[in-house]
Amino acid sequence: MAAARSVAEQAADFLIACRNSPLPPDVASIARTALTDYVGVALAGAAEPVARNVRAWACERASGAGATVIGTAGLRLDPENAALCNAVAGHALDFDDTSWVTIGHPTSVVAPAALAVAEQVGASGADALRAYVAGVEVAHRIAELCMPEASEAGWHTTGALYVLGAAAAAAVLLNIDRTACVHALGLAASRSGGVRSNFGTQAKPWHAGMAARNGLEAVSLARAGVTASRTAIEGQDGYIACLAGVAARARFAGRELTFGAPFDLAARGLAFKRFPCCSGSHPACDLTLDLMAEHGFGAGDVTDIHVGVSLLAERELVVHAPKTPQEARFSMEFALAATLVHGPLTWDLFAQQTLADPMVQQLMGVVRIELSPELAALGFIGTAPVRMTFHLRDGRVIHGAHDLAIGNPERPMSPEDHAAKFRSCATRAMAPAAADAMLGRLRAIDQERDLAALWATAASI
Repeated sequence: MAAARSVAEQAADFLIACRNSPLPPDVASIARTALTDYVGVALAGAAEPVARNVRAWACERASGAGATVIGTAGLRLDPENAALCNAVAGHALDFDDTSWVTIGHPTSVVAPAALAVAEQVGASGADALRAYVAGVEVAHRIAELCMPEASEAGWHTTGALYVLGAAAAAAVLLNIDRTACVHALGLAASRSGGVRSNFGTQAKPWHAGMAARNGLEAVSLARAGVTASRTAIEGQDGYIACLAGVAARARFAGRELTFGAPFDLAARGLAFKRFPCCSGSHPACDLTLDLMAEHGFGAGDVTDIHVGVSLLAERELVVHAPKTPQEARFSMEFALAATLVHGPLTWDLFAQQTLADPMVQQLMGVVRIELSPELAALGFIGTAPVRMTFHLRDGRVIHGAHDLAIGNPERPMSPEDHAAKFRSCATRAMAPAAADAMLGRLRAIDQERDLAALWATAASI
């Protein structure tokens, strides 16, 4: 009797089947939206200090020029270092999409890996899109075996889980055989990492870059003949056990995983961000805007804000007196104060000038955050539901609740919202006309035959 297929063997069989299979229309649609959103936030994020620092480091070590570095005037590096730079840029503003399967950011890891390899080998936009979908699918189905425990343990799941997705995407594009696929995933499992203690620092976006680069490195090593255990993911002392514990490992128990049946991108979708900061604050920001409009109050009317948060929001929003824009992205106090003063948060508000605003500072001081027993009872969920109470100078006390931010599949952003977000981000790096041209081409990326020509548009700074 043949041995049961390991997780890596099941994933390898799925990846090989993906290579020539058309994507279901609904899956292709959300993938195009995700890639477009990613490129927009990467164009803006490329100007951030962390992206500049990582780019300088990568340029000193690059060993080729096969792939474009987004947001630069035509800089090209080897695929591993280009993926590193582009993933860091995509995550630098914390404006990239989110999956609640992983409580992490899929596209800023898997897309840079897929796009860099696709450009190197001359693959089409359709090929890159298919590889991206396959990479996300592999990461999400394996994540089901180790979530939420991996996040509860303190792993930054963007780095810890999507390294497998980056490797899977590259495996599709490079047409490696089943054995090499299995080894690549096993090697990638040994390159997982990223801890939540680094939230609010430049290390957090580097986690995304690390995962993208490490995934490509794992495939490169497998192609060179480096081997790994076929059970590196589910085995004793393997990936699942180390990230999530022995109990999580028991979930696999030799069962068949449902890769592509259906694709998770269609089944559960992605959450797209309206605000460039940790998603743990987004329902609270949405609720603040709604209550201001409904009850007619402004920043100067507020004397006290009580915020009841979920288990994950308490663990993610770790900065209570931010001193830098990077720290401000992980501060509920800043998010609410800046929303009250300025309205919907835009990437340019995360600046020293906003942090120094006396009204913002005063309002940050009246925000009181507590773990809500009601929300804690829901467990370690990623959607960050919130319960809020505003005390106003005129004596009014206003209560409100939000369970989901706008941008979730149940409360989607409109195509116009997505386009406005893209233009706002892209025009940090290019002229408005170039941004519009890029938007149109990305929305039909599966019609692109030459990705290098597409990125030439992005270099029109």
